[in-house]
Amino acid sequence: MKYLTSELQDVVSIREIDVPVPGQGEITVRLSLCGVCGTDVLKVFGAFPRPQKLGHEVVGVVEQVGAGVISFVPGQRVALAHHAPDPRSYHSQRGSETMDAQFKASNIFPGGFSEVIRVPADLVPYTVLAIPDHVPDTRAVFMEPMACCLRALDRMALQRGDTALVVGIGAVGMLFVPLLRDIGVKVVVTDVRPDRVAAAAKWGAVGCGADQAPVLSKQYSDGRGVDAVILTVANDATLQLAMTSVRDGGLVMLFGAKPGAMLHVSAWELFTREINLLTSYSATPDGLKRAMSMLSQDRYAGLEALVSHTLTIAEGQSAFELACNGSVSKVVVTGTT
Repeated sequence: MKYLTSELQDVVSIREIDVPVPGQGEITVRLSLCGVCGTDVLKVFGAFPRPQKLGHEVVGVVEQVGAGVISFVPGQRVALAHHAPDPRSYHSQRGSETMDAQFKASNIFPGGFSEVIRVPADLVPYTVLAIPDHVPDTRAVFMEPMACCLRALDRMALQRGDTALVVGIGAVGMLFVPLLRDIGVKVVVTDVRPDRVAAAAKWGAVGCGADQAPVLSKQYSDGRGVDAVILTVANDATLQLAMTSVRDGGLVMLFGAKPGAMLHVSAWELFTREINLLTSYSATPDGLKRAMSMLSQDRYAGLEALVSHTLTIAEGQSAFELACNGSVSKVVVTGTT
């Protein structure tokens, strides 16, 4: 069978191995779709050690189940993610599941962009979710990224009536719009692409270009500035935009960052304005369950329209180049050849 990996910087390689067989407590899943995540793009086009395992936003059909597996059956549609913590660990017991050593060490084999994927026993109970019959694959593929958004919102603890600014509304940034709307938060968005701003308006957001974001943020918050800014891209320019848009006592969520990125901000301003800098990394098992539950509801129908390009494993290089150039919404790779 074929799968995608990155053995050289800027290059997506196609490799062949034997079809994996599930062991005790494991399952194998035949790929239907796998989303190309921004982290995957960084692993290909960034200066990372090689080889790099790619793909974790997976939708597929259970192929085989190992001994002891009773929760899933062959032929069942599932969505799955790639990391699970030890629920008994120090970090998990304190709400830091994604910082657990087992979380970062666990993974699917050989990666999400594979014709057949083996899911280890320590992931099966926590990261594999059945897909309701009425939910299309192209919506279910957002389970893992939506769970990442939910974790960020949990850490932000926003209240009904608050206002939030989302900076950068690609496919993942767009997921924040209905999630914030549903908890009663007014949503302002900004992006370099007007078509993305227009798309966010269909989900209840108001939007503008970056130069107008501070003005609009104050306009929609009675002159205070927004209660929170979510940076899906974190750099000096977006952080400065956040600092001019957020209210005193508000918070800035660093939701997306690149290795080696350095941010420059006035510690005095953070201190005197009581601006809270927060980060959020990855998704939890509970978040995956919540995300699938939400994606099965009518009010999230239409998210599948975020998928703009579907390519095959054989077109892996093109898929990653499309995702990298910023001119598309969501690229997915299909298991069909």
